[in-house]
Formats: sequence, C-alpha cells, structure tokens
Amino acid sequence: CAHLASSGSKVVYVSGEESPQQVRLRSVRLGVSGEGIHLLPETNLDLVLEYLVAASPAVVIVDSIQTMYLEGVVGAAGSLSQVRESTLALMRFAKQRSLSVLMAGHVTKEGAIAGPGTLEHIVDVVLYMEGDRHSAYRLVRSVKNRFGSTDELGVFEMAAHGLAEVANPSLVFAGGGQG
Repeated sequence: CAHLASSGSKVVYVSGEESPQQVRLRSVRLGVSGEGIHLLPETNLDLVLEYLVAASPAVVIVDSIQTMYLEGVVGAAGSLSQVRESTLALMRFAKQRSLSVLMAGHVTKEGAIAGPGTLEHIVDVVLYMEGDRHSAYRLVRSVKNRFGSTDELGVFEMAAHGLAEVANPSLVFAGGGQG
C-alpha cells in the first residue's frame, strides 16, 4: 500500500480483519507512514462500495474477503454465498471504474481457498503465499493468471521492515546464505 501511495496512486485499505489500532501498530513496526493510504475498517460491503464511489481510488485492498458481507445475501460473512457475491460485487465495481482490487483470502489446512471453488474462476489472478513459521522465507506462487504465465515463483524474506525480495534464491536454498 505504501509503495503504491508513494507513487501517486490513491489507495483504500479495507480492513475487516484488524482494528485501526492494530493496523497502526503494524505500520509503525514496519516504518510505514500511512500517508496517502485511506484506511476503512468495515465489513459491510454495501457501505464499503458507497465509500469507494466517493473516494474514487485507483487501488483497493480488501483484507479479507471472508470478512465481507452484503445485506440481502443469505448467510453470514465467510459463507459460500457471501464470499461469492462479495467477490462478484467487487469485480463489477472494479470493471466499471477501471481500478485494481486486491483481495486477501484465507486458505484451508488442505491448501485450498476457503470459500467457493468458483472464486478462482471469478478473479484474474490467484497468488498463494506459503511459508513455515520457523523460517523467515516466504514463497509466492501463482496458480492462476489470466494475463500471463504461472511458471514463476517469488521468494521473499520476512525482515523487520516487512517482506523483502530475495535477489538470488538459489544461494538460499543451496545453503549458501542470504540471496
């Protein structure tokens, strides 16, 4: 968010997972000023969409799609119908306004996206972030990319300032130290 905002993009971060105080603590820990990032702590997607119409952002981050709900859709937040309809509503909004929406989602213990399997068919790209709690390294892999290849793997290291790209992953995985 900070990188996008610093490059001039208007960013709205919709936090259904954490309170503003929790988000602020994380931003302080990571050394992110928050300048140019509009934080919206809300789970009612109808209210979120109203806010987005007025704010007119270039990028929207929703954390997480499983916390969102639409009034009039049967089921609680996180239910199959709510996740599917919330995703479709965000997709329609993004297409109408020509903006990017990034949605964080939960993964089951089996490694599947929590919620409907059709969710993967709605979105343009699905990225998985994987890692071991005993390792500082995180892998980002694409399982779907409507616009390109899924043959690449991103390797990042969890550092005090957040995730940092590992420039030479071969060194890390070959036991040669930091890449």
